[in-house]
Parts: sequence; structure tokens; C-alpha cells
Amino acid sequence: MTLRFRTFLVCATAAACGAAAQAEEVSRWNASPEPTALYGHCGNASSMGSKIATLRYVGESVEGVLAIKVLSCTHFTGGGFVKQACPAGSPYDFCYGAGNDGQGNAVKLGVLKAGPRTDPNAPYDGCPPGADPQPKVSLVRAAGLDPRTLIGIVTLGCTPATPARARPSAAQEVPCPPGRLPFSQCIGTPDDGHGNAVTLGLLRYRGTGDPDGLYGECDQGIQPGFASKRSVLALVGRSTANVRAIDLLSCAVPWGFGGGFPAGLHTGSCTGLVWMDPALAPRYDYCIWGTDARNNGVVMGVSAP
Repeated sequence: MTLRFRTFLVCATAAACGAAAQAEEVSRWNASPEPTALYGHCGNASSMGSKIATLRYVGESVEGVLAIKVLSCTHFTGGGFVKQACPAGSPYDFCYGAGNDGQGNAVKLGVLKAGPRTDPNAPYDGCPPGADPQPKVSLVRAAGLDPRTLIGIVTLGCTPATPARARPSAAQEVPCPPGRLPFSQCIGTPDDGHGNAVTLGLLRYRGTGDPDGLYGECDQGIQPGFASKRSVLALVGRSTANVRAIDLLSCAVPWGFGGGFPAGLHTGSCTGLVWMDPALAPRYDYCIWGTDARNNGVVMGVSAP
């Protein structure tokens, strides 16, 4: 019989155990790419602050921010927030930092925003001339992953297939490139069947209410493909600014909702909406319901000012 031993942290005092636990918790916060995650405790007597709240110091908007990654964090030196060069080859749209963030930390942050580079349905980018880039989401599906768990996909490499094959290689999880990157995992293939060797970085959603989370293919008889929940807002004339959460409450073929379910998308008060539990109505500022362009029947609850 093989015995497996687990190593436990032994502390001399309760205070030492408390300090060790706090250090572990801070490490998890500082490793998180979530924009609203706190960061800090990087030096003596330093405190924690909000990553997303520091964007205003460099004149950047909070809208469309998918990830903010702590690239470095040490004890403060001096100087306020300014734009800084990003690490070579990193995927960030911009980087910035401060010698003293006002919390006693010297910090550098990398920011990734929603756009064509992160759009899951956009083709790989950065491919050589003459390439035949495919939608990034197609490689996710080839790797056996569910696109509905993602908010963004970034092309990390696209070169001619190596080696050339008569048929495509299986897409699978691969090590992410070194460095402080915001991705939950990376996938790749030496040949996607269209002559490309591709590596992609995947951004996972930040909970089921994440507005940038994808939805689609909810039932049989629905056209293939996925879209972000946030994209639905523009279709019903609602602003995307300051949206805190979008919950997908129901998603099925339209006839599954019974008679009277609308062919198009509609928006309004959740109160009295027959296709949702009345107990849920007070949770949301408004709802969206109806049938989208791919024939998904949806009911969404939106939390926004």
C-alpha cells in the first residue's frame, strides 16, 4: 500500500499563522486578472486598492475592460500613475503604473480591452500573408471546450502549419507563453486544417452574470454560433455603459416558451413578465426577452444604473 503524505504549514504562533494566511490571500488577489479584483500589500505597511479605479489616473475608461493584470508590485519608491511600455510580445492594449499608488505600492498593470483582437468570433490575427485564418472560436470547439465559458480569445501565434499534414491535428491545451498573462489557459495546434499553426489565449468569464460572457446554441433547431450577452443591449436600444451583470435566465427554442413568445427582441420592466419567476423581478433593473437572429429564445435580467 502506498501512503501519500500532505505537507502542512506549522506556525510558531497564531499571529504567524494569520500572517501566512494573509500573504496567501494577497497572492491570490494579485494574481487575478479580474478588473475589479483588489491588489496590494506589496511592501511594508502598504494597503490594498482597486485596479479598475486607477484607470482614471491615466485618462482611460473602465468600459470594455476585460482584464487588468498586475505585472509587478513592490514597496513604493515615488511618482504617480503614468502610461508605461508593455513587456515585449505581451497581449495588452496598454500598460501603466506608479512608483507610489497612494497605498504604499509601486505597481505596474497591463490592460486588455474588448475589441477585434479579443472577439471570439473574429479570425486569428497576425497570420502571414496568404494565410487562411479561421474564427478563433472554431479552435476552441475543436479542443472540446465550451465557448460559453469565455469572454475573449487572443491570438498568441499564427504561423504556417508545422509540419504540413494531410489532415488537421487535434487542438488541445498547451503551455501559455512565459510572463504575466491574463489567460486562464492556452490552446493550440500545429495544423488547424487550413495551413495554420495556431496558439490562442482564453479569457474565462467572471461568473455567470458577466456581461461579456457568450451565449448561443441553447437547443436543437437553433443556428450555430455565439454572441456576447452585452451585444444584445444595442439590439434593443439599451446603453452598454456601467452594466454590472446580465443573467441569462432562460434560453431555448422559441416555441418552448409557449404561445405568445415574441419573434424579435424586446426590453422593459421585469415585473409581470410571464416568462420568468416573479420572485426574480426585483433583482434586475430591466429585462430583455424574445428571439434573436440565430433563433435562440432568451430571457435576460440586466443590472445597470
